[in-house]
Amino acid sequence: MFVWSKVSPVSKQSILEERFLGLAQTNAVITELPGKKRFRIEVYCKDKNDAQKLLNEFGGQLSKLKIKDWAKLNSSSERPPIKIRDRLIITDSNKKSEINKICKKFEGRGVISIPAALAFGTGDHETTSTCLRLLVDLAKEHKKNNKEWSLCDIGTGTGILAIAAKMLGSKIVECFDFDSTAINVAKLNMLRNQTTDIYIYEADLFEWKPKKKKYWDIITANIFANVLNANLSKISTALAPGGNLILSGILREHENSVIKSAQKTPLTNPVIYRKGKWVSMHYRKD
Repeated sequence: MFVWSKVSPVSKQSILEERFLGLAQTNAVITELPGKKRFRIEVYCKDKNDAQKLLNEFGGQLSKLKIKDWAKLNSSSERPPIKIRDRLIITDSNKKSEINKICKKFEGRGVISIPAALAFGTGDHETTSTCLRLLVDLAKEHKKNNKEWSLCDIGTGTGILAIAAKMLGSKIVECFDFDSTAINVAKLNMLRNQTTDIYIYEADLFEWKPKKKKYWDIITANIFANVLNANLSKISTALAPGGNLILSGILREHENSVIKSAQKTPLTNPVIYRKGKWVSMHYRKD
């Protein structure tokens, strides 16, 4: 595996994000550097030719990802646990002793261990944390109404939303991603969090076909706006009447395009959540 990276001023961040959306790039990691005046973008490529194309187009640096780098990426950091409402704690530690301490400190809450990896979703990104909070709220709503519920997570990344849904009481959880690396990472995380009764598989949303007469009470899709816009109609058909759709991963400049795409479906009047440059949406299907 090869890593292309580039350090740029924050003023160019939106431009580069826009370019990578157009490239349908999902193995991209953006890190703000101290002082918040610069950021580093890294893209992990399985093929050296793909990485070389990025180098030729954007400049920057190219390096080979060594085994020791992978281990470092998956190691625990000093990041404090993330609290999601009064129900979940997210930690990037994979040490059993550390997780036991967290369980004792936050007794009564579900603890999810998601070490950093080459897949999206460790709980600290604005889009992921918003999805998790909405999931907690919807789980409480279903419990209050004494109603069982199911969830399908589209573009699962590390599997964090699927794992959270299982811990929150979802009876049936299904998830998929088009990236084989993400699938492997998610499976490891499900094993780590003892939620292996989740149906996970590799699939491209553009080719995915919802099963006939199978409807989901909740669908989560934390993916780019251009992918959502092209597939919202199909996604809405898989949502049960009265079901909830959580969309995220949307840049503010793409907010209106997603709303317009949704208006062509039975989805109307979203509740919109904005955090920084990111937007999440909650739809209920009439």
